[in-house]
This record gives sequence, structure tokens and C-alpha cells, in this order.
Amino acid sequence: MGSIQKTREDILKKMNIYALNEMQEKAISVITATSNTILLSPTGTGKTLAFLLPTLQNINPKITAVQALILVPSRELAIQIEQVLREMGTGLKVNAVYGGRSMAKDKVDLKHTPSILIGTPGRIADHFTNNRFSKDYIKTLVLDEFDKSLEIGFAYEMRGIINQLPNISKRILTSATQEAEIPAFVGLDQPTVLNYLTEKKHKN
Repeated sequence: MGSIQKTREDILKKMNIYALNEMQEKAISVITATSNTILLSPTGTGKTLAFLLPTLQNINPKITAVQALILVPSRELAIQIEQVLREMGTGLKVNAVYGGRSMAKDKVDLKHTPSILIGTPGRIADHFTNNRFSKDYIKTLVLDEFDKSLEIGFAYEMRGIINQLPNISKRILTSATQEAEIPAFVGLDQPTVLNYLTEKKHKN
């Protein structure tokens, strides 16, 4: 445990963050200890760091395979998460793939398999269909802003992707709204819900 703690401190120092907020602390401890977590918190409160830190603990650097898959609704969010991971300076290979990005570029990146893959459901589904990497080692699934992915109409692709992941042991869903219904295909069994939306409701 000490080494993980040290790593976390090193990461935060590298990012010039000297204290996590209450939501991040709670989310990290819950995500670390449970299999299924739903994190509801307003935009801009630091959800990305809250799910990335425990996700990193689940990665075995000795395995050259995708071990964490992060599905996002937009290229902007994919790029943003990729940048945060690079800033963390973990030494792990990370890639973001999304619609509108050159497929040739994706193929080159995926030849040297990343430990963490971030992408929009359409593009990830394409790579799955073409078997561009093994899905057997993917243990962590993050659906970031899952409600937006469903709104945009990615449910079909998301179902197809999740159905091809036999070894998921951790599911993390995040949203900045609480309206969204979670489809059964996500496979969320008795999730722990962390809801930080109510306190911030009138703060706009």
C-alpha cells in the first residue's frame, strides 16, 4: 500500500496539486474498495482525477495489453483525459482514439499496445470489430459522462463493446446530471452511488 500512496503523492506533486477535494478523496476510496461505482458530480469538480488515480492502481506495468478502457462521448473529452494522464507522468502508455482522427494514426499507436485506452464508442467499436488488440486483459471500464454518450446515440456501440469484455472487475460511471437511466447492458450490480450534485444545484 505504501508504494501506491507514494505514487499518488508523486503524481499530485508533479501536477502541482497539494490537496484533493472532499469528493475526490471519497471517490478514490470508494472506487478502490468496490466493483461498481456511479460518481455524480458537477462539471469542473475534478472527476477525471477521482477515477484515474484508482484506475492506475489496477494496472500491471509488466503486462503489455490494454487494461483500462475509458469510453467518452466526445473527442474533446478523450483528448482532455489523455492530457491529464500524460501530466501524471506514470510512464504508462496511453492513447486516445476518436472519430475524425486518422485511422492510420490509430493503427500505428495501437501496434504498441497502450495500458489505458480512451475513446469514443464508435471508434472503439471499430477497433474491436477489427481485433486490433486483445480485450482479455481489460479489467477496468470507465464510462465518463455516460449520460451524454447515451444522449448522442452511442447505446448500440456501447452494448457491443461491453459484451466483448469478459474480464471486467471494476466499472466506474460518471455524470454531471442525475437524469440518465443506466442500461442493463452496462452490468452494474449493486453500485455504490456518490452524489455530489445536490449541494451545487443552485451554484451556476
